[in-house]
Amino acid sequence: YGGKIAKDPRTGNDDLMIPDPKRSAQRGRFHSALLLAGYASYNYYHFVSETLPSLVATRKYARSVLEKGDSNHVVIIPDLQYEFAEGFVRLLLPEAFWDEDDDEDDDEDNNGKNKLSPQIVQWGANKRPTNSNEGDASAKFDSSHPIAHVRRLVAVAWDQPVRAPPPVDGPPHCLTPAPLLRAMRRGVWNAVNALRGVDETINKNLKVVYCSRSTSPTRSLMEEEELLLRIKDGIREEGLHAEVILFEKKTDKNEKSRFPLEFIMDTIRLFQSADVVVGVHGASLANIAFANVGTTVVEMGLEGLSQASHYRHLSQALDLHHVDVFLAKDARSLGAVGVTLREGELESVVEAVVGGLKRRKGEEIEHHSEL
Repeated sequence: YGGKIAKDPRTGNDDLMIPDPKRSAQRGRFHSALLLAGYASYNYYHFVSETLPSLVATRKYARSVLEKGDSNHVVIIPDLQYEFAEGFVRLLLPEAFWDEDDDEDDDEDNNGKNKLSPQIVQWGANKRPTNSNEGDASAKFDSSHPIAHVRRLVAVAWDQPVRAPPPVDGPPHCLTPAPLLRAMRRGVWNAVNALRGVDETINKNLKVVYCSRSTSPTRSLMEEEELLLRIKDGIREEGLHAEVILFEKKTDKNEKSRFPLEFIMDTIRLFQSADVVVGVHGASLANIAFANVGTTVVEMGLEGLSQASHYRHLSQALDLHHVDVFLAKDARSLGAVGVTLREGELESVVEAVVGGLKRRKGEEIEHHSEL
């Protein structure tokens, strides 16, 4: 519809002007559509916790639609300008991508397949182009942001709980039911195993994954260097042998040569192998959705926000051990550029990390004694 942009008078954000659909228009009429794009699908947390469970739940149906090749039946997905969306779609729905020269290409590695099936419809504003191989800013996959008339709409929907899980006392915000989240985790693990084989080394050595926001425009932890040093000292003082891995947001600068699919599979395997995950409330913590049962999650978050329930809910749904360590209060809330821990809470983070490693080591000892 032309991509017209207007300012929202309430928030000041850019909004797309969506006209009322014309029933007489023939363009955009389909017999059926599978809807996999939803509220804030461009946000990594919402993509992982809502879009991925929907994709896994309808994956067989989606694949059958694409394999039949009938243009009257389409699959609507989030905008692939966001590379994490491209990576996960390549992982779970490879039929969405075709080879430029040969539509029947049998190559299992679909990183090089850069033509979209005509039955794939992207929902997105095309506002974030990716870089081409020549380094020029260009749209890798054009997004149509359509209005469509559909006789039959297929979608996954669920009710929200009445209240957010404790300690958050308030309305819930985008909390997916536990059975869907568990099925998503299992489906993603299986998809990676199908491409790479089962990794027998996962969870053989203790591992702490620290989610850094040092390259993010908001909520960068001011004490990050000190905290990392104290975590390593605490591990050493307790006589534990654990690797501390710094996980940073993927950027063109540090990951330019990586394919989206490879980066996504590396990320899934990293968090699947983690014994403890630590980080400030933010998108990277959404990767706990791929962690094993019993993993300790230490979230440095903001108290009193509905979003504060996001990662506690993921932890409860996936049988992870969640520890809240709250940040100092800041009037800028989620928009704060830099954040700090409350007085004395740095040691609380260290204690939670060490406790999580001890818990995991104790589980291993108990498991072996049972054997």
